[in-house]
Amino acid sequence: MNYYDSNAQFLTEYNEWLLEQMELISADDLEIIRVGDDIAFKLADEQGNEFFSASMYDPRYEAEQFLDGVNFDNTGYILLGMGSSAILKQILGNKTETAWVLIIEKDTRLVKKFLQEVDLSPYLSGQLQRVIILTDLMGDISGIMNHYIFSLIGYYFLQTDLLRTFASYRRDAEYYESVTSIIINQLRTTVAAMGNSMEDTLLGMSNELKNVPIALRSPKIKDLKEKFKGKPIICVASGPSLDKQLPLLKQVKGKAMIISAESAFKVLLKNDIAPDVLCILERGPNSYELSTNGVEIPEETALIALTLMDPRLPRVWNSHVVPVFKSNITHSRLMSEALGDLGTLYNGNSVAHLSYSVAQHLGGYPIVFIGQDLAYSEEGTTHSKDSFYVDQSDENITDEQRKQISASLQPDQNFYNKTVYVDGYYGGKVRTRELWRQFLFWMEHMLAILPAPLVINATEGGAEIKGAVNMPFQEVIEQYCQERTPSIPELFRDMAQPMDAELHDRMRNMIDFFNDRLGELERISTFAAEILQAIEQLLVEQPFSQDNSVEFLEMKASRIIRNVELLIKDMIKDSFCMFFLSPLLTNYHVKMNPISRVSSIERLKSILVHQSNFMMWIIDGRDQIMKVYEEGIREAVTELGLNSEELYFEAKQKWEPPNLELEEDNG
Repeated sequence: MNYYDSNAQFLTEYNEWLLEQMELISADDLEIIRVGDDIAFKLADEQGNEFFSASMYDPRYEAEQFLDGVNFDNTGYILLGMGSSAILKQILGNKTETAWVLIIEKDTRLVKKFLQEVDLSPYLSGQLQRVIILTDLMGDISGIMNHYIFSLIGYYFLQTDLLRTFASYRRDAEYYESVTSIIINQLRTTVAAMGNSMEDTLLGMSNELKNVPIALRSPKIKDLKEKFKGKPIICVASGPSLDKQLPLLKQVKGKAMIISAESAFKVLLKNDIAPDVLCILERGPNSYELSTNGVEIPEETALIALTLMDPRLPRVWNSHVVPVFKSNITHSRLMSEALGDLGTLYNGNSVAHLSYSVAQHLGGYPIVFIGQDLAYSEEGTTHSKDSFYVDQSDENITDEQRKQISASLQPDQNFYNKTVYVDGYYGGKVRTRELWRQFLFWMEHMLAILPAPLVINATEGGAEIKGAVNMPFQEVIEQYCQERTPSIPELFRDMAQPMDAELHDRMRNMIDFFNDRLGELERISTFAAEILQAIEQLLVEQPFSQDNSVEFLEMKASRIIRNVELLIKDMIKDSFCMFFLSPLLTNYHVKMNPISRVSSIERLKSILVHQSNFMMWIIDGRDQIMKVYEEGIREAVTELGLNSEELYFEAKQKWEPPNLELEEDNG
């Protein structure tokens, strides 16, 4: 019997494109053997040797051994290779209803044959659709994984098992090793991205609102597009190799644009090199206090920094300031849109990523990295000797800041300081930290999605950066840096300045935009209050005695549990709300994932307590967010000299949340 159509109906929600494409795929030439209700495929390895993808005698026992030790209370499973029906059926049969299964099988024909020959209805019928299948038809697995991991699904993979089948080792070892590396890197990056606390988010929002007047009165990043096309741009980081490059960098001043990372700024100034651009990525006060406080700002240096920078920075700078809205941060991208499209840039979580993004946007040729070690030196140093990471003699550095700097570099003290090894600039492996490895992963990602005609790594040490060509810095200068290049004052001379009427209209549009978008947050907060009331009422009733069965109590709580899931879906559907609430959702999932299955009275009570806390976090988060917007918009309107009685923040709930009592009555 062909089970393909019946299986497909249980998979359409997340596999529609694949199922459509598989209609054109023929799997008739694949040979299988059937052992009871299970199948195994007759395949060939990379040397042409034939083998069966699962046991010919007892695939169920083999699957039990393979899955021995797997925690079936996990909320995510990644299965590499689909050759054993017994393994997949045991995962589907033992996992919780809300857990996800991500299957990566390179051979699309094998997937089609599997769906034709194996009846999955006992495991999928009547269940939430939680199975995703990826094959070679998708092309860029990294991009597809990125899409899923950064959606709702990513939260469920905070607790996951990565399971690689026997057939995947024999059939295409290199492919599955690459996929494994991609998955691990993306999960690491996802955890880092989710890690921002609500406090960090609120600080960034507050800074962005305070910097709105600067953004409106300054040149726009979109107006700098390709303004330096065909000219060399050197991106300077503060790695230990920078010290040997400084004499050469001094020679190149005026013959290439020099973009300094934040931590390299004082290093360059100490060595009588005024960079053309300083890039700043961080939102905290240290960017001002460590990198620029007490420094005489050169007139020829522009500040190109994210809009969430410390508001003091652009206000002590010269006239050459360009606030940058980050396209891959929802709040920043939407704020640019709300202000009438001031332009955005895509960048990662290191200031070196911003430096590259700026250089690529300006049209630099070539774009050159120096000091981008992303690894320890052979002597074990981490940064240039003149950086504040090494030289802490600056009287502006406080004792507390010295402690923070020292703690940030202590090896193996936490996950990000953990010692790891990566491919080296000169071959072999070099010692680095987990944080720098993530920075390296992101830089290679940026070179792939924001390609430039020529990117040169002239660091002459540290980690290899895939996508960049290695070349000694001396050769770079001799080949590309011989002609005069425009200065920052020349580059900015003809940049347009906004009129007062334009400022009013842009602020009006921004306030209207946020009043509308935050209406959804108001609705979600009200929905959370309704759920919280229902949880508290159920807990007060105290039905959690041994006289009641788990099934009875789960039935009593089922509507609450489903409504929490509905609330989470509403949150995830609205990217603006998710920007604020994702740290809360991450925290909730970390606490919930280990107890995802309702298997005892104690677990059910614990689930309800965590859900109650989650609802309270949402309500409290809403209050903090609205306060930041109200104060920030009022300050921006006042600084621009506009009428605060006309332009003010007042978000209103868009529609009513579901009536839980009515749902209970109709149930």
